[in-house]
Amino acid sequence: MYIVFIDESGQPGGYNSETHEFNEKSSKYFVLSGFMIDGDELLNIQQKLNLIKLKYGLNKEVEAKWNSSYKALGIEFETYVRYRKEILNLIAEYKNSVVGIAMNKEKCYKSNYNINNHNDLYAFALNLLMERFCMEITDRNGRDTCIPVILFTDSRKNDRNSNLDKELQIAYRRAKNMGTKYIGFPNFSESLVFIDSEYSSGIQIADFCAGSIFKYFEDGNDTYINMIKSSIRNHNGKMDGVGLKEFIK
Repeated sequence: MYIVFIDESGQPGGYNSETHEFNEKSSKYFVLSGFMIDGDELLNIQQKLNLIKLKYGLNKEVEAKWNSSYKALGIEFETYVRYRKEILNLIAEYKNSVVGIAMNKEKCYKSNYNINNHNDLYAFALNLLMERFCMEITDRNGRDTCIPVILFTDSRKNDRNSNLDKELQIAYRRAKNMGTKYIGFPNFSESLVFIDSEYSSGIQIADFCAGSIFKYFEDGNDTYINMIKSSIRNHNGKMDGVGLKEFIK
């Protein structure tokens, strides 16, 4: 069994369909990223991340978040830099296990792909993400493999809005049923599994993947993506369109 942990960076919305303009605080890109492991690696991932936290004086229950500041963690800046680097080095150990989809929001919303709201954008990104993981599994095991795949994601439901997870579940079912003209998704489980990222090492790692990829597309900063380059899915050394997909260029 394969497990894919997914997380996002940037905002999927922020576009006004009436004025055809974006909120000035909205990001240019929405990034959806996934980190895939064999089910047998689950406990190893948890242990490795916990050891990094303990090494830097953090309780293993402290959530590893890409956007956490060193002050919020209560550590020195230099220590924070090393801590971040070790997590990225952990990701780099897992070859061909990361996929990142970068949605150029302005082009997407103004395209002819029927992307009209944030749910459409998320579903489209998820479809592209699933396609690339399905291709990776096929590369590893052959086209007729029956190995199941389960996707775990951070719960977006909160006290003010109980519909967010339902909307995301619908987006997943929609993406799963769509498949693509290249490949279907028979191996993927019938529904997403929601879990609080605070209690999931895999989702915390996916958060670092998404943050690194977002910095690359949004700011042109390749510092972090270069650290996890070996983990990004590639074909004959090519990542573009294989493990990293910008939609629409």
